[in-house]
Amino acid sequence: MIPSASVTGRRRVLVAVLVVSLIVAGSAVVTLVTRNGGFRAAPALAQGTILEVEGGPAGRISVAGDNIEVVVGSSPSLTSASIVVGSEGFHRDFRAQAGTLGLRLDKAPDLQTGARRLTIVVPENGTLTLTLVGAARVVLDQARLGGLFLAGASSAFELDASEPGSIIDLVRIENVTGGFSAIRLGNLDMADLVIGNITGSYDLDLSGSLDRHCDVSLRTAVGNGTVRVPSNPGVQLSIGSVLGRVLSSGFVAKDSKSFLNTSAAGGADRQLIVNIDSAIGQIRLVEVQQ
Repeated sequence: MIPSASVTGRRRVLVAVLVVSLIVAGSAVVTLVTRNGGFRAAPALAQGTILEVEGGPAGRISVAGDNIEVVVGSSPSLTSASIVVGSEGFHRDFRAQAGTLGLRLDKAPDLQTGARRLTIVVPENGTLTLTLVGAARVVLDQARLGGLFLAGASSAFELDASEPGSIIDLVRIENVTGGFSAIRLGNLDMADLVIGNITGSYDLDLSGSLDRHCDVSLRTAVGNGTVRVPSNPGVQLSIGSVLGRVLSSGFVAKDSKSFLNTSAAGGADRQLIVNIDSAIGQIRLVEVQQ
């Protein structure tokens, strides 16, 4: 019996659907294998390995692991960011989003091995988007950048700008959960510092060699914290809403939610403006003599 034209047509449609499904499934497997570096685990990177980051002057990097120290600097001779692996135990992490170079750190078998280190060098006036998952310390050393964007800090996080000489137009920190410590951020000579949410205790130190007007915005802080500002130049701190106490010894209160440091109270221009939209917990304001 010869199949009718309609039956033959339906068979052709079914065959075409099956072929397309196999192609799609094959592509998905190839993509999965490619993004994860094959079915084998990526080998550990040797100490001293240099990795080039795609994206030109706008580098995107993610690092997962605990007890990591990342040193960020800049160079006028580079056209794209690079990473120098300073310790053993790092692997390429192909789970990172497209356009982002990902690294992950093996858990150290010996708890006495100390911090594992990476050095990131960015083109001068470029930008760095750094996503951190785990306890980490970021050190700024002669970093001259248009922007530094920090995201995903899901554990204790420290941002250290003790060394002078950096200039960063915009510093943006999305969210920090588990405690936050910032050291002498004024040395970054920022124009803007924007912080999303902090959960846990925090110590925000804005002292240092700030030479231009800077606006600091902290959206939400949940936990007891300290905000340190320099005695000079003039500083104004404003708190939108607070569920807790504000300890402001040494500051002049314009009202119950706005405070001036010594220089601003004496008539100096208000060069550093700090706004905290919402806070839950105690806030201690400290003036740092410098």
